[in-house]
Amino acid sequence: MALEDDILFLRKIATFRVLGPDALRVLAIGVEKLHLRAGDILFEEGEPADCGYAIEAGVIRLRRATEKALDEPTLIRAGALIGESALLIETDRPASAIAMEPSTLYKIPRGMFMRMLESDVEAAVGLREMISRRVNAALDDLDTVLPRFGQKV
Repeated sequence: MALEDDILFLRKIATFRVLGPDALRVLAIGVEKLHLRAGDILFEEGEPADCGYAIEAGVIRLRRATEKALDEPTLIRAGALIGESALLIETDRPASAIAMEPSTLYKIPRGMFMRMLESDVEAAVGLREMISRRVNAALDDLDTVLPRFGQKV
């Protein structure tokens, strides 16, 4: 039953909602479950990012080196995905991640995620369409903001 529970949890993550049952099963089989204590560091800013993390329980704080003491902390809660871009491209961590309370996460390695997409065309197409919608929405947002700064679109 644990595998089915993992599939149900992964299906709740926005990025993975576009994936079919077979793709979710592959993900659930390939993830590693991590348990962090409050204060544990998940990763440091600048480290190579080779995986994403889906938060099942707990709260993770993202902290940048340039963060000031008065800045509002960035808190990521259960049901969120940290490092989505790391699932698709080689990149570095833009911030450090620290558990604010006992937390459970699913570590999703990029290699395994890419193999899943290569073997499941439907999953790859769904993910591509979702990313395309996000990029278009971001560009639309820029179209409304840039004129305020005298920028031509």
